[in-house]
Amino acid sequence: MDYKCALREETAQLVADYLEYCCRREGAQEQPASTPAAATLRLVAGELRRLYQDFFECAQNQLLDREPEQVITNVAELMDRGGFNWGRVAVLVVFAGALLEMEEQQKEEQVLHLRRETSRRLTEELCDYLVEKKGAWLQENGGWTGFHHHFAKRQSPQSDSSSTLCCIMAAAAGFGLVGLALLLVVR
Repeated sequence: MDYKCALREETAQLVADYLEYCCRREGAQEQPASTPAAATLRLVAGELRRLYQDFFECAQNQLLDREPEQVITNVAELMDRGGFNWGRVAVLVVFAGALLEMEEQQKEEQVLHLRRETSRRLTEELCDYLVEKKGAWLQENGGWTGFHHHFAKRQSPQSDSSSTLCCIMAAAAGFGLVGLALLLVVR
């Protein structure tokens, strides 16, 4: 199997793990993360969602009438401008998870099915973007193991506060770009 196929498979597993995590019913037992990178993504995502809760709620309200796959494609293309880093990768996947929550206003039994279908389509869009357009960058930066190490070393008790601050700043820079992209998308 060539590296692109392997990277696509790993990306699909990671994205699907996170989006399924986002689709879980409130109060349902949480399934363990499928890989160390998936566990790291959940931790990073939780922090981003906590820090930028107002933004995510505003985005959900403004994007209710849009197809999530098109939104994520537009945001990914806009994020391409000005460099690429793990923070932006994390923000893009977390944003996709937030798009799944837009379906909450429908009846509960329909929501789970709709979220799973949207999750499948978003996984496909994110894989296309991350593997086809950013595959070389991901490979150069250690793939999803590199993602895990990038964030995990900054969250360990031994890490100094400056490396943790750099990690948060990288994620916030990525998030700020998504916020800007969203403003452009909803115009």
